[in-house]
Amino acid sequence: MAIDRGGGQGVGKKMRKGTAVRAAVVMAVVLGVAGCGTGDGGADDAGKRGGASAAPSATPRAEDTGPVTKASAQADIEASAADAGAPANDPDVAEMTATRCDASYRGYGTEDEKVGLERYEAVIGELRERGWQPSFEVPERKDENGTVQIVHKYFTKRGWTLSAEFRAFETGLISVSAADKACTDEIRSRLPFSEDGTDGQ
Repeated sequence: MAIDRGGGQGVGKKMRKGTAVRAAVVMAVVLGVAGCGTGDGGADDAGKRGGASAAPSATPRAEDTGPVTKASAQADIEASAADAGAPANDPDVAEMTATRCDASYRGYGTEDEKVGLERYEAVIGELRERGWQPSFEVPERKDENGTVQIVHKYFTKRGWTLSAEFRAFETGLISVSAADKACTDEIRSRLPFSEDGTDGQ
């Protein structure tokens, strides 16, 4: 790991971190606009937890060459969830994704089989094996006992950005969304704030 030995390098790191923060904010807003947010854990989400089913067994690894497409991103996400033993994708999310430019997954735990942080980290490990490189990580949110409640990490792969979030509330939730950079750029151009995160009007 490189050590910051000069003021100029420190400023450069701060600038890069600021850029990463803005990118994370834009990604969250874009995916929210597209309808792939994780929700607030309300009644609709809670109702789906009871119907979650176990994911299928390990999925064969496809050859990873050429440009990333929506289909290949979706395959990466669902195969990673399956190989990590995470719940199957919510059918409603799969149906909505069919009409959008992004790839999405949302897996709910159940009372019998809750989704914990270790399962989320297993999904992250599978995504890393499929070429998704860490880009930015939001600070973890913990409860008063120090137990991690929310983890949110971002990854990139050949022009695509992937958001992976874990929520420990109730039976647990893992949510993953990936979007083409061209698509996010188009949506970002229509958002009411400038590149520095301020209101563009």
